[in-house]
Amino acid sequence: MFAVRGAGAVTRLERDGVRWPLGARTYKSVLLVHIASAGAWLGIDIVMGVLVFTALLTPDDRIKALSFQALELFAPRTLFATGAVCLITGVVLGLGSRYGLVRYWWVAAKLALNVVLTALVPLALSPGVSEAAERARRFVTGAPATLAVGDLIFPPIVSPAALLVAMALAVFKPWGRIPWKRAQPPPTRRPQLDTEGA
Repeated sequence: MFAVRGAGAVTRLERDGVRWPLGARTYKSVLLVHIASAGAWLGIDIVMGVLVFTALLTPDDRIKALSFQALELFAPRTLFATGAVCLITGVVLGLGSRYGLVRYWWVAAKLALNVVLTALVPLALSPGVSEAAERARRFVTGAPATLAVGDLIFPPIVSPAALLVAMALAVFKPWGRIPWKRAQPPPTRRPQLDTEGA
């Protein structure tokens, strides 16, 4: 997976603090998977938005119930999978390039967005989608059930917006390096010369 690009390149990468430099072909392959997973993530968010806003705006309760059931069928698992792939490939790219994980502000911000969005899928989205789908199933069987969208309106707004911010960060690379203070070695004391006597 890791390769040496040449003596000059290794020297430059080592000087930049890259411990595991990726070969050119490996780097491009991981970058391709990273971009594809981010694109799939955004696409799933858009489909989720279509289903949520359909349930919000339609007057037909049967369509609302169907939208919630369709949402449960695909959204949580695929969103978590694409988020995890995007996160793993992003970490590999950071460790295998001069950008690092917390060396530049834009990389650290992208990493934080990815971790938060991926973690929110099992912690917040999945329970909300399951609860809405359960209400939809009760409605289909004729049991009393409310079909309000509730908090499900937020994920298809927040997630695509955050992904677009992350993509803009990757393109424009703002803010420069994080000014980490390197530990300075303690000053060495020079021996005192005895200038008196003798």
